Amino acid sequence: MILRKIGDVEKLDVSKPFGLPDNMIVIQWIFSNEIGDEKYHHQHAVRKYTLQPGLPLELIPFHNHKYVQSPYILSGRMVFENGQGEKIEAGSGDTVIFFENEPHRGTVLGNEPVELLCIIDCPGAGNDCIPDLPSGIRAAAGQCG
Repeated sequence: MILRKIGDVEKLDVSKPFGLPDNMIVIQWIFSNEIGDEKYHHQHAVRKYTLQPGLPLELIPFHNHKYVQSPYILSGRMVFENGQGEKIEAGSGDTVIFFENEPHRGTVLGNEPVELLCIIDCPGAGNDCIPDLPSGIRAAAGQCG
């Protein structure tokens, strides 16, 4: 058994890869492939995000991942958009599911920060379950990275 206290989990500011100001997007890897030993073999990871308000959706670049991603909103409200222009609003208690490689973006609605848990699967060797800076970012008019 392992206890992880969120206050002890390292905070990673991942704003810059998205072209955003400092501390707009902060991630804490609650559960990853770096936690525990071989007894804790798994195919998922859990990250906590803290997102600050103030950016219109149009300024957030589309990005995608080679895994299924499911944000569960703890507090605040967000709007999400996929690459086909579909938009949904989500709030506390809501979960959104993005399929593998689905282009998407999201931003905070209102003036309060959003806290959410993001559950991801880790296909193949599980490399996506190892804390790292985001990859697969593309500018709204650019190519997938």
